Amino acid sequence: MLNGASENEVVQNRNLHVLIYMAGVVLLFSVLLFRLFSLQYTHYDENLQRSDNNRIRKVELVAERGYIYDRNGEVLVRNRPSYQISLQAVQMPRKKDQRDSVLNRLLRIRDKSGERLFDSLSLDTAFMRSRWIKTRPIRLLEDASPEQVSVIEEHASELPGVVTLIESRREYPYGTLASHVLGYTNEISEDQLKLPEYADYSQGDRIGQKGLEQGYDKEFRGKNGVKLVEVNASGREVGVVSSGGELAPVPGLHLVSTIDLRLQKVAEAAIPDSAKGALVALDPRTGEILAMVSSPRLDPNIFSLKRRERNKGWAHVALDSMRPLTNRAISGTYPPASVFKLVTAGAGLEHGVLTENKYYPKSCTGGYQYGVRYQKCWGTHGALNVVHAIRLSCDVFFYQAGLEIDMERINEFGRRFGYGEKLLGIDIPGERAGWLPDSASFNVRNKRAGWRWARGLILNLSIGQGQIVTPLQQAVFVGSLATGKGVYRPHFMKELRDDKGNVVRRYEPEVVRPGNMKPYTHRILMNAMDSVVNHPGGTGKRGALPNVRVGAKTGSGEWKKGEKTHAWYAAVAPLDAPEIAVAVIMEAAGGGGSVSGPIAKKVLEAYFENKKLDEGIVEEEP
Repeated sequence: MLNGASENEVVQNRNLHVLIYMAGVVLLFSVLLFRLFSLQYTHYDENLQRSDNNRIRKVELVAERGYIYDRNGEVLVRNRPSYQISLQAVQMPRKKDQRDSVLNRLLRIRDKSGERLFDSLSLDTAFMRSRWIKTRPIRLLEDASPEQVSVIEEHASELPGVVTLIESRREYPYGTLASHVLGYTNEISEDQLKLPEYADYSQGDRIGQKGLEQGYDKEFRGKNGVKLVEVNASGREVGVVSSGGELAPVPGLHLVSTIDLRLQKVAEAAIPDSAKGALVALDPRTGEILAMVSSPRLDPNIFSLKRRERNKGWAHVALDSMRPLTNRAISGTYPPASVFKLVTAGAGLEHGVLTENKYYPKSCTGGYQYGVRYQKCWGTHGALNVVHAIRLSCDVFFYQAGLEIDMERINEFGRRFGYGEKLLGIDIPGERAGWLPDSASFNVRNKRAGWRWARGLILNLSIGQGQIVTPLQQAVFVGSLATGKGVYRPHFMKELRDDKGNVVRRYEPEVVRPGNMKPYTHRILMNAMDSVVNHPGGTGKRGALPNVRVGAKTGSGEWKKGEKTHAWYAAVAPLDAPEIAVAVIMEAAGGGGSVSGPIAKKVLEAYFENKKLDEGIVEEEP
């Protein structure tokens, strides 16, 4: 009995186990059938989208950057094709071991000379970035040579995700010419990426740095497009999806500048690259800048080279003690020297302190006694009125005039023409404001040195020794002083055009300072500027032109004891109907009339010669 019961229990247990097993199998298949139903019907659209995402991927198309032209349509900046060896993340294998295999193969590739094409650090960084940058190519080797491209193409089947792309690089066909105006492009820095104005940019983007390239970067950039590509299981592109989803890139706008290439060439040739100086030529009737030079210059093409060569070129200019990266025309700050005597005289005439026939009791005998202090003049000029004092640039006359007029009135007249402040928006970055000292600002500025304002400082300030100005401000001043119709915003942009040549935006001249004065003041100052160039003894006679009435003022800015002065020459022509104003400074070069005057003359000669050619005027030989 016991044995029979025992056998029945064994059979029952076995049957129970079979039932449990069968139930488990049925349950498992039920779950699988339910999941299959869910995938096939409930989540069909979602899974189809995922499948397409694995098969079809987005690739960003970079827009062509806009060109820069001179006012006559000559190309100043254009694009050139450049081969880039890049990682296209959407085409790379997904498995880590396969990605590592691609990286190792890249490290083994060498050129014909036996050198590696890639270094491990840059490859590691690029592969790491490819994890989160999916639609944009990640550069491995920039500006690759045809030989390097052919080496990569030979190994293409072993390098899924490694592609050769052709992108645009900036090219500056005239090299250093107008380099500070044009600027250059370079990869966006990490610090720039943190700024709100660069919120739409990504690491690896090339953006404008300095000059017009920076000032109009958004306009030049255009809008990137996108295309859909089909990839295989290895991640390599096998075709382009032609139906839907593709967005063509929109090219950037082209800028027609106010620069006259012919005049710019003359200005560049007039200032040697071995010297430190600057030149600004503009149309005072509109504010259009016709030429701008800052010396020494740099070649912006170095920033379009491959990284190693670019870094080498950057180190050379960045460490140069002559500071070629500085645009001295708008960022260089200097004492205005005797050019500022026009401001002192203008303030005196406006307030009735000076008249055309006023002579001071103390004539110029070589200096002026003020208390215990004896202030020298550069010459001995005798008794003078204001016109003769400006013609001969007599310091003694202006020592006395400055003390009688007072600095508050002098500074107020200067501000009418843009001195002491930024000129409200010149369209390249880097403009400095300068400084017109008064008692309050002088005390604040020199508090740490322990210097305090004293009335005797007016002696120096009345002749332009102590203020801070830029060459741009000097050109704007003499130009607007001559026109008498206000200060126009200086600018480089004439028009913006799309890729079909249609004008998208045109710059409208804008008055930003009153530049106002009494007709009497204007007449006296114009007579004085005329006498500087065209009358005997005038300090600016080397800037005179035949058949064109030039008005000017020279200056010699003291900056360091025992060193030659900064040479200023600020001119306008024709004086009775001004079309062009020119300001030149040559650092530590000597007298303004003898050094900078001939430079300004060359620019003025070229301007009027070009004008004749443009108008079809041919002079007959005598």
